[in-house]
Amino acid sequence: MGLFDSLKKKENKPKMKPPASVKKEVAPRHDIDVVPIEEDVLAKELVKPQLRYLKKITVTSYSDLERISSELQEGNIVIVDLTPLEKRPDVLEKVAEQIKGMVNAFGGQAAKICKTEVKLILLPEDIKIAK
Repeated sequence: MGLFDSLKKKENKPKMKPPASVKKEVAPRHDIDVVPIEEDVLAKELVKPQLRYLKKITVTSYSDLERISSELQEGNIVIVDLTPLEKRPDVLEKVAEQIKGMVNAFGGQAAKICKTEVKLILLPEDIKIAK
């Protein structure tokens, strides 16, 4: 008789059922309210994804910079279209410097996304551009 034969014999033994006196049926209780544990509520809030948007803003004047700033603060990705300012290069340069400073202040990133037009993509701090 080998080692494996002794293992097979143990498997062939019938399993014993518990006596009928041990089995008890528990009636469901309807008078108990289940209150979520504080950790469960916190975990659901932590796992809840933050809703973000990709927004396009066409800059025609300095007042549009305020809107860009608020969108970046909310964590949204902003595509900035500066083509209307191509006719006024002095204003275009100042607006571009303002945008660059704003993105750096928020810890985000900016990149040009179009060769023929002046379009930029502005990203919040927690989204990075792979280079």
